[in-house]
Amino acid sequence: MEKYLRIAIILILSVFFSFIIFGYSYILSDEGTNYQVVSFKPLEAGEVTEKAGVNTRPEDIVSQSSRTLINPENVTIKRSKPVNLELDGELTILYTMSITIREFLKEKNINLNVNDYISEPLNAELNDNQVIVIKTYKEIEKIVKEPIPYNTIYEEGTQVYKGLVFLRQSGKDGVLEKHYKEFFFGGKKLKEVFAYDKISKMAITQVYVKGSAEAPKKYLKSFSVISTAYSPTFAETDGDPWTTASGLRSGFGVVAVDPKVIPLGTLLYVDGYGYAVAGDTGGAIKGNKIDVFFYSKWDSVKWGVRTVKVYILQDKWKFPEKLND
Repeated sequence: MEKYLRIAIILILSVFFSFIIFGYSYILSDEGTNYQVVSFKPLEAGEVTEKAGVNTRPEDIVSQSSRTLINPENVTIKRSKPVNLELDGELTILYTMSITIREFLKEKNINLNVNDYISEPLNAELNDNQVIVIKTYKEIEKIVKEPIPYNTIYEEGTQVYKGLVFLRQSGKDGVLEKHYKEFFFGGKKLKEVFAYDKISKMAITQVYVKGSAEAPKKYLKSFSVISTAYSPTFAETDGDPWTTASGLRSGFGVVAVDPKVIPLGTLLYVDGYGYAVAGDTGGAIKGNKIDVFFYSKWDSVKWGVRTVKVYILQDKWKFPEKLND
């Protein structure tokens, strides 16, 4: 028994003397309260506070926090003071080491303008639990957007079949911006004043064409064909809505034909449609078939598939003005 007791005493003394020789001891001073921290390895100030179970704020100052401490060495914490800031009606508790209110505002990136209000002089010293009231003055632009309804008009189409009405251009509302100036003080709205208005987007007029043309009295020949219709969508035009086989831009009066039956450039009158030019081709347009153009999907669907009479007119298309002769 005595043997084991002697061994225990020897071990305890070994640890004790080892700590004296190789150990590290620190005193943490926190505003008058002291903590002792021991370690077998050197510690930084932050590690000392952590081992002591002491929490700090970013605004607090911990001495020697940038390097490993020498044994023995004291660590001190200088606590930041709380400030009650009421900014435009919202109360926040902030902490600082600043001496004056001016330094505090600079630290917290609070910039005052000439029309702002602060309850304390900027050169006044800060106290613990200081109450500072700030009311800011702001002028803010407010924009209210209102639609400008589009107009609808009907145009006479002298080359269009009498009785046919189709949509040439879809209407779109414009946008009117009304600008106001709002005045705030201390987070409360004082007044609102109208400044000006402007049109940021013009309305696009919706245009319908109402036909007045009748079948020609003079023509080379006439025959019946099956007619379909298409509109300038990517799905119906192989991804290129406005280009035709003849180089003409797609539009009302440009119809797709089988060139073996109706050569490109032939001037036509299509019963129920109006005067046209054979200006395009299509993979499904073979034999006595034609495909007439409409600007809107609705008009092409309404046309559907029908049998119509085609009149072959004298002369060939050479330039766009020819259709208006």
